[in-house]
Amino acid sequence: MVHQPSPSGHHRGRELIDDVDARLIRLIGKRRTVSEEIGNDRLAAGGTRTDTAREMDVISRFHEAFGPPGRDIALSLLRLSRGEPPPVGRSSAPDAFLGPADSYSGVAHRQFAGSGGPVLLLDSATDVLDAVQRGRAGSGTVAVHNTGAGPVAEVMDALALGAPLSITGERRVPVALVLATVRPGPPVTVRTVHTHPYAYAQCASWFAAHLPGVRCAAASFTAAGAETVAREGDASRAALCAPGTAERLGLHPLAGELTGTPPAVTRFLRVVRAAPPVPPTGCDLTKLVAPADGVPLLTVVRSLTASGVHVQDLYPGGRHPDGYLWIDVAGHRDQAPLAEAIDRLRRESDRIRVLGSYPRASVHAVSGEIL
Repeated sequence: MVHQPSPSGHHRGRELIDDVDARLIRLIGKRRTVSEEIGNDRLAAGGTRTDTAREMDVISRFHEAFGPPGRDIALSLLRLSRGEPPPVGRSSAPDAFLGPADSYSGVAHRQFAGSGGPVLLLDSATDVLDAVQRGRAGSGTVAVHNTGAGPVAEVMDALALGAPLSITGERRVPVALVLATVRPGPPVTVRTVHTHPYAYAQCASWFAAHLPGVRCAAASFTAAGAETVAREGDASRAALCAPGTAERLGLHPLAGELTGTPPAVTRFLRVVRAAPPVPPTGCDLTKLVAPADGVPLLTVVRSLTASGVHVQDLYPGGRHPDGYLWIDVAGHRDQAPLAEAIDRLRRESDRIRVLGSYPRASVHAVSGEIL
């Protein structure tokens, strides 16, 4: 015989739930008041209102207790504690990226966010990440790897070892540059090339074949080098930059379609403050960071592969002396077999960092785009 609860039993259960809800509301209110006091103290001491590392700890605790819904609960609590309403529709906070709108970072930004929203143009990739961490920008677009020049060490170090940020997407953009100067003429007149070191490295074989004696004058980004060339007006100086930058500044191309061999592709990441991953799509990529002093790196790789996780890319440590392994794996952090593999790794070391899970990117052509 199936036992049916009596109406009075239902009533007592509902009263208990109402009592729990009332206590939760009081506790959340108290948490909000305490959080506001701590934030004011941090501001008075010259810091920021929030502590991103602390917020990541809160999110992790709720996720461990309740799974993916727990992460959403934690994020809502944190927004309430900051005095922020839950986000509705498109954020009014700007998207930050490196250089002017006609840079390749600008191209990647538009592939992520579209056109028309507010933007924040900055002078370095670390400035972009800092703007996101401090809340000056709602998201940021940064280059992390170029097939010709390799990993962007300062970005990898900041994401791997700095204040926690979340990666929500990736774009792979083919990069074709022009060599341009203030007056038309043969390329052999060029003595100095102003550009970002990664752009120069991408085209190193072309320079070795055609202009072996040139010197690279490093710029913080390719457009900054082009602006220097335009400002100084010296025909012996050339810029290696995007075609749209040369056109905007009135520079004359001496050589075009400089792509490297094979043609270079730059990987750009979209980063936000601590946030839950986008839902699984069935074709996802997850980025992990394993510090060298937390668990042996070979152990990390063996643990992943033994769990049936496909490791796609491995990059050792950037410039940081402690060392770490940056790992791209197939799958989503909330789905097997990757979810179980991450849990096992975190039992070995609490310093394993999951930077994000998001749809796997393919190469995005730039047809019709003014670069």
